[in-house]
Parts: sequence; C-alpha cells; structure tokens
Amino acid sequence: MRVLTKRVALASIVVVLVGQAVPVNRYNPPVDPPKTIYASQTMPSSVRSVLERSCNNCHSDETAWPWYSYVAPVSWVIARDVHGARKALNFSQWGNYSAQRKANKLEEMCEQVTNGDMPDTLYLLLHREAVLTQEERDAVCQWTEDSREY
Repeated sequence: MRVLTKRVALASIVVVLVGQAVPVNRYNPPVDPPKTIYASQTMPSSVRSVLERSCNNCHSDETAWPWYSYVAPVSWVIARDVHGARKALNFSQWGNYSAQRKANKLEEMCEQVTNGDMPDTLYLLLHREAVLTQEERDAVCQWTEDSREY
C-alpha cells in the first residue's frame, strides 16, 4: 500500500510538472479607453464599482492574472474561463458593439446577476470581495433597465 501511495504521488508530481510546459494564453490586449463600457455608457459610480470589483477581471481586457493562473492545470481552466467570458461580454470592447447587442447584453447582465449566475460561483470561492449584495444586484438591474435603448 505504501509503495502504491508513493507511485501515485510521484505520478501526480510528474503530471503537474509536465503540465507547466503547456502554453497558456494570458494575454491582455491593449485597451482603447474611449471604447470601454465606462467611457461610452453612463452609469452611477456605485454600479461602476460593482462592475469593476465583480466583473472586470473576466469580462474585460484588463484581467489581473493571479499567481495560481500560472500553475497547471488550474491555469488552463482560468484561461479558458476568461477567454470565454471576454467572448460573451467584453467591457473593453463595448464601444464596438451595435445598439442591439448592447441592449441584449444589458438585459443578460440583469438576468444573470438576479439569478445568481454571475459572478461565477468558482470565481467567488477565491474572490470573496466579488460577492454581490441584493442592493448591488438591484442597482445593476435598475441601471441596465435605464440604459437599454428601445
């Protein structure tokens, strides 16, 4: 039994070390400030604070890559999630969106914060500061409702 435990531990270490050689894209593209959601969309400072604290890390080109995003296999999951989040909604590219896409994204934002789908549960495990209060959820939804063009 002891030999098996040592072999499993050694195999695990080898897998983690080999995994470090797999390239991970942690690139943050340059941000054009006038195209960000903060420059092109009017919002209360309280909503901006919520978006910056709880959404920006995944939904912008200004991701702060933590130390554990450099350790495989966690790095693979984080990079996949960030790139998927940016593809779904990117605050840094907001100025490039059509009016219809903006309206759709604003509606989705309200739905997802109301349902508790965002911020993502896994993200919240390591980023407790990103947890939203009910008042913050309500403020985001009110802002998205007020901001949609019909």
